[in-house]
Amino acid sequence: GTHMAALHLVLSPGWHTYWRIPGNAGIEPRFDWAASQNVASVVPIWPRPQIFDQNGYRTYGYEDTLILPLEITAADPGRPMALVGALAIGVCAETCVPADVQVSGVLRGSGGPDPRIRQALDDRAGSAPRAGLTRATCHLEPARRGAALTLRAALAAQGRVEDIIIELPGSGYRITESRTWREGGDLVAEAQLRAPRRAEVVGIDRAGLRFTVLSEAGMLAAQGCTGG
Repeated sequence: GTHMAALHLVLSPGWHTYWRIPGNAGIEPRFDWAASQNVASVVPIWPRPQIFDQNGYRTYGYEDTLILPLEITAADPGRPMALVGALAIGVCAETCVPADVQVSGVLRGSGGPDPRIRQALDDRAGSAPRAGLTRATCHLEPARRGAALTLRAALAAQGRVEDIIIELPGSGYRITESRTWREGGDLVAEAQLRAPRRAEVVGIDRAGLRFTVLSEAGMLAAQGCTGG
């Protein structure tokens, strides 16, 4: 009941663009598909990004080229879909600049296999529990402008460089100053949560917390943590 297409972004040599979470610097990509016709939803499926150390900040993105699979659902499966997108992305070399890109295309029929899309899909996040994650705990400490969140994941080493990227979807919190380190069999991340509109009470839904373990070898995703 869905179609798979992809955005193919080609950048000048030495330039890169950002993953859905840019990291401690960079520009978050935003997509607007509202002008499309006969399209009920468009869901990007992000392949594993590279890790960049840029001017003392760690960011996540794609150098030179990106193939971003899109899972597209039609409002009426019996009719063609006209996909029209307005993209706001950041591109960086020595400096970062915003870029507005317009894309469009018509999807008819059942399509056919594309090895480039298949390769990008094979590089998406795998399941952290299936890869050996046995425990994830969260500890929250009040701070001056929100809270300090410490996440501890019991997971074997995934690579030479490991990062945990934390998300709190729908919470309104902004996550900043994130850092990751290893303590034996535990991968530990600490981040600052900036409360929206100077909220006086700070709290999180531990079951809704999402985190991604990113390394040069792969990408794993998990949801939920317990108190700890």
